[in-house]
Formats: sequence, C-alpha cells, structure tokens
Amino acid sequence: MNGVDFEDTLQRAAKLKYIDAAVPKLEELPEDVDILFLAAPIKTNIELLPKIVSLKKWKDLLITDMGSTKVSITRTADQLSVSAADSNWSFIGGHPMAGSERGGIGQANPFLFQNAVYVLTPGKTRQPADEKMALLINLLYKVGARIIKISPEFHDRLVAHISHLPYVVAVSLINFIAQEEKSDIFYQLAAGGYRDLTRIAQSSYSVWSHIFQDNKQNIISAVDNLVRYFNSLKECLEKDNFKRELQRAQKTRVKMPAGTKGFINPLVDIRVEIEDKPGVLADITTTLANEAINIKDIAILKIRENLGGVLELSFEDQKTARKASELLKTRGYRIFGV
Repeated sequence: MNGVDFEDTLQRAAKLKYIDAAVPKLEELPEDVDILFLAAPIKTNIELLPKIVSLKKWKDLLITDMGSTKVSITRTADQLSVSAADSNWSFIGGHPMAGSERGGIGQANPFLFQNAVYVLTPGKTRQPADEKMALLINLLYKVGARIIKISPEFHDRLVAHISHLPYVVAVSLINFIAQEEKSDIFYQLAAGGYRDLTRIAQSSYSVWSHIFQDNKQNIISAVDNLVRYFNSLKECLEKDNFKRELQRAQKTRVKMPAGTKGFINPLVDIRVEIEDKPGVLADITTTLANEAINIKDIAILKIRENLGGVLELSFEDQKTARKASELLKTRGYRIFGV
C-alpha cells in the first residue's frame, strides 16, 4: 500500500505501519497501482483528478474518491473521459458513511468501516471493468463495509437531508440555546442527550466548507423543507396534537436499521426479549459464539430497570439468523423476527 500526503503525515503513517511505502508526489506512484483512493477534501479531490489522469502512465488504474458529495467529481471524471481518452483509467465515486468530528492521522480507527454503509456512485463513462470492480468491492468487504450503489444525483439529494442537514441543525441548536440561555447552569444541564445530539457541531469547518460549496442547493432545499415542517409542528403544539407527530417519528425510527445495511448484502435482524439482570448479554453472545455464529451488529432498543427490554441482533443472511433464533429459543429467550 502506497501513501501520498505531506511529508510529516507520511512519516507518521509509516511509523504506525499504516502504509508500506511513502510517496511524496503522485508522479512517483508506480504505474501498476490497482486502486487509487482520493481522501482529501472535496475540492482538492476534484483538482487532483485531472492531474492523475494526465500522467498517462497507468496500466489499469481505478480511481475512486471518499468525499461527501458525488455529482461534481463524477461529472469531472465524465468530462475527462473525452479529453483523456487514451489514458488507461476508470472512475467510480465513493462515500463511506462513517467518520468522526475529529480529524488527522492520530484519529485513525481500524474499525471505522465495520458495518458502515459505503456508497458507490458510477458515472456515465469510464466505469470500471468487472474484474476491477470486484477488486474494489472485495477490499471494502474486508474492512467490514456494507455497499450501496446509487446515482450521484440521488446521493447528493439524500445526504443533504440525512447528513448535511443534521450538521446545520446541530450548529443552530448550540448557537440558539447559547443565545437564549445566558446562565452558566445551562452548560451543566446540557450534558447527556443534548451533548450527544450536537456532537457533530465540533467537526472541522475545513471539511464542511467544501460540502456547503459543492452541495449548496440541495442543503438549502433541505433547510427550506425543515423550516416548513417546523411551522406545521408549531401548529401541532398549539393545538395539542404533538402526540401524533411523536407517534409518526417513533414508527419511522423503528424502520431504521440499528446496524447499517447496504442493498447488495442487507443484514437480517432478530429481536430478543431480555431480562434486566447481570450476564444476559454474555449468555446470548457466548451461546452464538459457541456455534461459530457471527453477530454483524448489536443494539439495545429498549431497556427499563428491573423490567428488561429488547436486544436487536443483525446477521449476514436468513439462514444464520434462523439458526441463531433457534439456539436462543432453546435457552429460553423469546424471539421476534425470523
């Protein structure tokens, strides 16, 4: 694995054994590189793409990026397919739906992509050959990613609502409350859920500035939609109809998987009714582990002190989920799902 970056970053990466070879310049990459991941900010990735293609040295290079927007860079690749038609390269957009509000190589996490959705967005031209695509997909599977293929346009509209809008909301919540509540007690009481809800407001603007520039219209449209919904929500509060909105939200949220899922290989869930007592979780995981059953994701959906709750377990396929269900039933657990 070759790494291309600033020299100090390359030195740290090599010391930590994240890379096999440090390459200070793109021009110095070997010509037989299989896959090149562009992991810089969006604007930088777009600027790098024509430089990489113009080298015209590649034997069979698949270029993919890891940015949060897909239309602009995919459009750039499509345009380059005409101007650089003689270069042996292909492109597919990529967006791992995983990350942290903290950046830098010191924040690297080997489990970052475990069960994370990894979106791939093919362009209109220069799509990878089947064997090259298989190489990329197998690599992503090895780091635990769940793969979805969608169009760049649909991706950018979708992430404006589910990723970029929440960031805007987190920033606005922090600023609004700080503006409204001048008491120092606010900072003591705003721990727990409020702190978790607004965590992403700590993210670096150096990354988000590129997102706002590149996906501006979709984000503005999402904000407009949210403002309209807030106005209708205000009417519900005035008419004492908020219960209806809460029920709608609860029904919608239940549909969201606790373990992220891709359309290519969706996970299969079962729900286990559990007691509130020590050792229950260990008993369940040990029972499955003894039969070599791998839990792909786990979440506690509901728990009440002394009453118990519901544990959601996700598995690779229907067959594994059924086997897990039968095993847990023999242990006396009540199972919902498969």
